Amino acid sequence: MRSFKSFNAGLRAGCVSLLVLIATAAQADMSLDRSILVFDRGNAPRQDVEITNSSAENLYLETEILLVSQPGTEEETREQVLDPDDIELLVTPARLIVPPGARRLLRVVHLGEPPDVDRIYRVNVRPVVGPVEAEATAIKVIVAYQLLIIVRPDNPKPDLLWQRDGRQIAFSNRGNSNILLFNGVQCPPVGGDCIDLNTARRLYAGNDWSIELPFDAPVEFTTGIGQRNARQRFD
Repeated sequence: MRSFKSFNAGLRAGCVSLLVLIATAAQADMSLDRSILVFDRGNAPRQDVEITNSSAENLYLETEILLVSQPGTEEETREQVLDPDDIELLVTPARLIVPPGARRLLRVVHLGEPPDVDRIYRVNVRPVVGPVEAEATAIKVIVAYQLLIIVRPDNPKPDLLWQRDGRQIAFSNRGNSNILLFNGVQCPPVGGDCIDLNTARRLYAGNDWSIELPFDAPVEFTTGIGQRNARQRFD
């Protein structure tokens, strides 16, 4: 016969699992209509992100701005901006309430001049919840969304270089703005099914990236620069 102690332990474990599921499901009711914002001469200095609450309860949110230094490298740092006057990016409102079934706009404004090299920010959009009241052990799960903010130079010019060595391919970006590599596909040199590489990488200015390919054969990636995408072959 199971002891009361073991039964109680199992009950607590069940409560933990249930609370995790409930919390996860609750946070899944928040959605954002975009996750990347790009500011350059061709865009307005103000952009909006629409937040939707599809749950039956109020959604309380707060934002946090992070300044990213040396993005895409092992030395990358993300420093929280405590004083908005220290940077040229404004996110408003800093706190907001989204009623059930409603939509609200989060406004992001770039206030300064274009930089010489891409300036990168991250903005956390985080639900704020109160304490969980439970007699048993409880776990509270909070799912935050993060926006990528890219402020491009006045004349953005990525400079993608690459070098092949058998199955190895190395990329580098020696320009002043980022370039995105995605949708990589490689076909075997003697025929057969092509392989999706299932990898993507945003190369910021000064970044390097190398990968091992399935075959010693040409490979294709889609390259994204700003709003423009192109298919490119690397022999």
